[in-house]
Amino acid sequence: MKALIFEKHGPSSNVMRVSTVPVPSEVPEGFVLVKVHAASLNPIDKMRIEGALKSTTPEAMWPAVVGYDLAGCVEKLGDGVELPFVVGDEVVARIQSSPMLPGTICEYCIADAKTVAKKPPSISFTDAASIPLAGETALQALRRGGVGPGSKVFVSGGAGGVGSFAIQIAKALGAETVATTASPGEKTELCKSLGADIVVNYRDEKFEEILKDYDFAFDTTHESAKMIQIVKANAGKKVITISDTPTVQSLEEVGMKPNFIVKTVLNMKKNKVADAAGKAAGVEWLFLFLKTNGEDLAQLLQWVVEGKLKPVIDNVWSLDEAVAAAERNFSGRAKGKCVVKVI
Repeated sequence: MKALIFEKHGPSSNVMRVSTVPVPSEVPEGFVLVKVHAASLNPIDKMRIEGALKSTTPEAMWPAVVGYDLAGCVEKLGDGVELPFVVGDEVVARIQSSPMLPGTICEYCIADAKTVAKKPPSISFTDAASIPLAGETALQALRRGGVGPGSKVFVSGGAGGVGSFAIQIAKALGAETVATTASPGEKTELCKSLGADIVVNYRDEKFEEILKDYDFAFDTTHESAKMIQIVKANAGKKVITISDTPTVQSLEEVGMKPNFIVKTVLNMKKNKVADAAGKAAGVEWLFLFLKTNGEDLAQLLQWVVEGKLKPVIDNVWSLDEAVAAAERNFSGRAKGKCVVKVI
């Protein structure tokens, strides 16, 4: 089958290519084999390709297939997989990454049934494939941040993949005010159309000088140290980052068991400025790792059906053009998600 692969770690532009790899020969117990119709890219794909994750989630096999998100049809059920899934079901998934499975930008992919949700008929495969990793990450961050009716929420990078979902999910959870950052023009208008009440022009303005008394801040742009300044002090509030160096605690929360060397390196690279600022202000600062599951994904898909959530797609590429899709995603200039249409 065709797949977007890399055969060693290195600069993504040098090691990615579309090639032929074997179709998965076995479907493990508790897993499903999916015939992929569409898949999407995320910034973490670049980290994986370049080796930033190899100490915690080493590749299970080489060549490695790129991708975490997919939408497609169930081709085969592994032992132990029971209803509601049957062969032929249209499904969506963010594949398991601990241990790392072969990726999703290919023609056939295996996925843990616990990470899979049924795709509603009204949602296209390309839209559905854009949702899992970014949408689930935003949902879990906002929930952990205590976002609910009346909340004031700040999300950095609102035009990005995670940010564009986070703005909408915050509103779906009842947030009264959602502020974000974006470049002026098209990206600012996009954020407003998604529900952002305040869009700070990051090129000319500093959000930390404009915003104050927020209940929660979500960092997608490596700016969490500054966000502590805008969150209510000594009130049990949180700043959550997904763009900083992971903490040992965040790895252990998702079941990883970092060894002594990994723990030492992570502690050395920890954002001590943000950690210290948070402790001084009485604001909890933490890194969030996604705990992927089918229930959260099903909730996101239902919000799409109800019109509360709209996937934002930068563009759609064919599988033969998957390298270009990845390069667009990794450039940081994409608006929303970059999707590869396999069928």
